[in-house]
Amino acid sequence: MRRYALMGASSFFLLVFVYITILRPTLSPFVALPELPGGHGTSTLIFLLVSLFHALHALGWRHTLIFFTLSTAISWAFEQVGVATGAIYGPYHYTDVLGIKLGHVPVLIPLAWFMMIYPSYVIANLIADGQPIGTRGGLMRVVWLALLGAMIVTAWDLVMDPFMSGAQMQAWVWEQGGDYFGVPVQNFWGWLLTTFTVYLAYRLWERRSKPRPASPLSLPIAALPVLAYSSMLIPYVISVEAGPLRVIATFAMGLPVIAAIGRLPH
Repeated sequence: MRRYALMGASSFFLLVFVYITILRPTLSPFVALPELPGGHGTSTLIFLLVSLFHALHALGWRHTLIFFTLSTAISWAFEQVGVATGAIYGPYHYTDVLGIKLGHVPVLIPLAWFMMIYPSYVIANLIADGQPIGTRGGLMRVVWLALLGAMIVTAWDLVMDPFMSGAQMQAWVWEQGGDYFGVPVQNFWGWLLTTFTVYLAYRLWERRSKPRPASPLSLPIAALPVLAYSSMLIPYVISVEAGPLRVIATFAMGLPVIAAIGRLPH
């Protein structure tokens, strides 16, 4: 019963997220559809629940707690140092768009890191092993898996960061601008470093302690994080406001999605 509840909750919140970010914006010129309050904060929390409930089913509560704690703590620490010094991502600061802050960083930000770190972990596992969870092999393979996952997460930032820091949202400000749609190239190296650190820490632990899924990870269960990651891709592809980012999103995020689909268990 527990396994159905966890996967049912993850699937439900994914449908809500798709409604907020894809269906409603697409259909709003033709039909009036209800809008959920809270804007970007609400959509972030809903996607977070997609990842959390799926992780609880696929990894078990202990692995999920460790993965979530490592993700939020490491990402917050990197962001806090990054805002204070400009040394990791480049000089930037957060506005008040994303709400209450812990130090220099909105509380929503470390939650947003985990919401994409988890489905990217599953995609990296599918590409590497044809299995959605687990860490196998020696140290060099662990490092490679961590780097692969970091690349998949950073592919999302290639399209997300210019949009969120641009005129549409202004959730944060790049104080000296940058060569990539106003974003400094250093930012993406910072993203790679942050997510690589999270993955390396978690995978080193996971290699010694195998996850305990609530049920065998069948095709629909393995596919759900891939669909979740794709649901982040589609809004940029269909948005006229995204401009050339539509092309970047298609290839940068689309490639790992297609690779993962080809390795889903049958």
